[in-house]
Amino acid sequence: MAIPYFISKIGIPGGIIAFLSAYLISVLMHLMIAQILLNTGDTADILSAFNTYLFRGKLKNVLKTGFFIIMVVVLETNLAAYIAGAAEITHDIFPDVPEYFFGAGFYILAAIVVLLGLHAVSISEKVTVCVMGAILFMAALVSAGNVNASACRAFLLLKGFRETAGIVAAYSMIMFSFSAIFALPQVTELLENDERAIRKSVFLGLFINLVISLIVTVCAVITSPEVTKVAVVGWAEAVGGIIRILGSLFILLAMFTSYWSIGFATCGIISARTKKTFGLSFVLATVPALLITFIIPGGFMEYMKIAGGAVAVIISLMLIPTYLICTKGKKVSMLKPAETSMITVAVVFVMYLVMAAGSFISV
Repeated sequence: MAIPYFISKIGIPGGIIAFLSAYLISVLMHLMIAQILLNTGDTADILSAFNTYLFRGKLKNVLKTGFFIIMVVVLETNLAAYIAGAAEITHDIFPDVPEYFFGAGFYILAAIVVLLGLHAVSISEKVTVCVMGAILFMAALVSAGNVNASACRAFLLLKGFRETAGIVAAYSMIMFSFSAIFALPQVTELLENDERAIRKSVFLGLFINLVISLIVTVCAVITSPEVTKVAVVGWAEAVGGIIRILGSLFILLAMFTSYWSIGFATCGIISARTKKTFGLSFVLATVPALLITFIIPGGFMEYMKIAGGAVAVIISLMLIPTYLICTKGKKVSMLKPAETSMITVAVVFVMYLVMAAGSFISV
C-alpha cells in the first residue's frame, strides 16, 4: 500500500523502471539463494549456508554467534512490524478498542499457525492468497466504476523522469515487497529439491507479487485525486468506505502470510543454532517481537525501514560472496548461463546496495 504513493511521484517511465528492475533483480537473487541451499544440502535455513561457506578461520565461532544475533534481531524486528501494522489497521476501523488489544490478537492467531509447523504454514498461505485474490478482484471492479478523470490526466502528464532519488526510493520499496528470501528454504523442502519446480515457483511467485502491486497501484492512481502515503486512505476517500474495508482486510491477510513465513524461518534458525526444541525456539522467536511492539515506540513503517535496510545489506554483503564460494568449480543447475555471469552477479550486488540506500530516502 506504500508503493502507489512512490509511483505517483515519479511518473510512468520511472515507475516502469522501478517495477521491472525490482522484479528482475529479485528473481536473480532468489534463484541464487535456491542454488546455495541446493549446494549446501541443508534446507533448514540460510544461516547454515553462511556457516558452511563464509565463516572460517580463528574467528569462525565468534562470527557465527555474532551474525546469528544480528539475524535474529532483524527477523524479530520484521515480525514486530507486522504485529504493529496489523494493530494499526484494525484500530483504525475500530478506534474505540485499544490498539494493543489488536496487536495481541494478531500475534495469537498468526503464531498458532507457525507453532503447528511447515505444512500448516503452507496450507494457510495458499488459502489466504486465494482470499486475497478475490478481495483484490472486488476492489478492482469497484475502482473501475469510480475512475477520476482529473487524477488520470495528472498522472499521465508525468511523462518525464522525476528526481533519481524518487526512483531509487520506489525501487527500494518494491524490492522489499518482493523479498521472500526466508521462505526459500521452506520452498526447497516442500518441493523436495526439484530444481525445475523451484525455479518455476520463484518466477511465478514473484510475478504474482508484481501483478498484485501493479493492480493496487493502478487502482489507487486512477481513483485518488491525491495518492496518500498509505494508498488505502486516499483510495477509500475517493471511492468509498468499501475500499477501506477491502483494502484493510487485504493488507491484514498479507501481513499474516508474511508473519507465518518469517516466523517459521526464525524458529528454524534459532532451533538449528541453539539445539533447542521447536517449541522453545518458537517462544524465543515470537514472544520478543510481541514485546518489542509494546516496549519500543514505533509503528509499522518505522520497523519496516529498519528491517528493510538491514535485509538489503545482509543480502548484498553476505549472500553474494556465499553464492560465489559455494558455486566455484561446481555445476550451477538452477540458473541459465547468462544468469551466472560475473557481470550479472555484480549487477545484483550493486542493486541490493541501491535498495539499502533507497530505504532511507523520503519522497
